[in-house]
Amino acid sequence: MNYIEGHASINGQPVVDKDPRAKFLNANDTLSTDAGKAEVLLTPGVFLRVGDNSEIRMISPSLTDTQIEITRGEAMLEVDDLVKGNHLAIIDHGASITLVKNGLYRFTADVPPTAAVLEGKAQVYVGEKKVELGKGHETVLADNLKTQKFDTKKEDELYAWSNVRSEYEAAASYQAAKSLSASNVNSWWSSGFFGYGPGWFWDPAFSTWGWLPGSGAFYSPFGWGFYSPGVVVYAPVVTTPVWRGGHWNHNGTGSGTTSGSGTTGTGNGNWHQWRSPQNPVTAAVPLNPNRPGAIGSVAASPWANNAARMSTAHTFAATGGLRTASGAPAPVFSANRGGAAMPSSGVAGGGPVGGWSGGSAAHVGSAMGGGGGHVSAAGASRK
Repeated sequence: MNYIEGHASINGQPVVDKDPRAKFLNANDTLSTDAGKAEVLLTPGVFLRVGDNSEIRMISPSLTDTQIEITRGEAMLEVDDLVKGNHLAIIDHGASITLVKNGLYRFTADVPPTAAVLEGKAQVYVGEKKVELGKGHETVLADNLKTQKFDTKKEDELYAWSNVRSEYEAAASYQAAKSLSASNVNSWWSSGFFGYGPGWFWDPAFSTWGWLPGSGAFYSPFGWGFYSPGVVVYAPVVTTPVWRGGHWNHNGTGSGTTSGSGTTGTGNGNWHQWRSPQNPVTAAVPLNPNRPGAIGSVAASPWANNAARMSTAHTFAATGGLRTASGAPAPVFSANRGGAAMPSSGVAGGGPVGGWSGGSAAHVGSAMGGGGGHVSAAGASRK
């Protein structure tokens, strides 16, 4: 487990620590929330976020065969790096949903249970029947499987919360990657950090586990970037307030987006204010150079988020484009096996390098507070 906001329980026992750094979900363990949300780390680059009044069960914590059951409420899965050969599946009311591409997926277990693909691709099985879901489509999990378009204008607090968490984790990952790059950049360029691949690093400054790709760069469905230490110096960044979590306040006349300060809103939507139990921190946030995230905005729906991202892109274009932390123009990264790499760098993106996700320690100095291996709710070891 990586983060809890509000109230959550494991196997019926309340989780008191809001930074559950060393708590794991083993096979058949359940995680439930009432007035609260929780985030679980699966394989490196895969984030499971559980909404209010919801429950999940860990069926298989294997890093190569991860299976989660949604038993109540709602959950969202952000898949930034689905490693080739890994099996990632969600079980929901007897249906089995296999995720086959990086993307953003939403599941409900209430009546009727549903599976939706906001970004990516999934295969849905109910008995002998199968449907394939592409971007912007959903299905009711019933015997008569049918696909339909997902309502991208529907306002959704779990979607907004997932966006906030993704931005926060990208900022933490960027800090960790810079620390590793400064300590051992030559080794990373040749074969990965000390020959290891992707994994989770604990960052005490952000009180979160940061995901570091094995090489190249990857992008979240929200437009935030995750850069390996070998290419982090080329990452386009913007310094902005970032939230750790939060929730919407309603007044019936607010907005589909709200400013990063959490005090104002625009438009004619149903939301008006983003509030967080903690104040935002100002941090450098890495971006997708091809389609950056919405800066200073928390969108209540995919439609609103897309509009905010377009506005951000236009702003950068009008002011000279994206810049790295040094002020240099940010290079354009090209897609490569689900990740990204600079065409002229010779640094491949995508798959893992060596694979230290089993928990080998990496000591990177004071910025990382020591070191950490891969810790996730999927049961990997930690050092």
